[in-house]
Amino acid sequence: MLHKTSWLRGCHIVATDGEIGHIDDFLVDERDWTVRYLVVDTSNWIGGKSVLIATSALATVDAGARKVAVALTRDQVKAGPSIERADIALVETLPTVWIM
Repeated sequence: MLHKTSWLRGCHIVATDGEIGHIDDFLVDERDWTVRYLVVDTSNWIGGKSVLIATSALATVDAGARKVAVALTRDQVKAGPSIERADIALVETLPTVWIM
């Protein structure tokens, strides 16, 4: 089933051994426009670190409960790449500013 990324933002991420955070954003590959990583906010778990989870690690999406299960343990997520280490252009990491 297809889901809009706007709907998936805020969904809770559940590892094989417990919850780890929620989806905050997505990283899209500009060559073929595929979602490569979920940016997961783990502030309630490991103190504000945003981690990247590859879409290949997704297991299930429970639309009713707004939960996304991943085939990773909490330790694997914690040891995974952070958003700070990702190869992202600086301009992409800056907040959006609207001038009216």
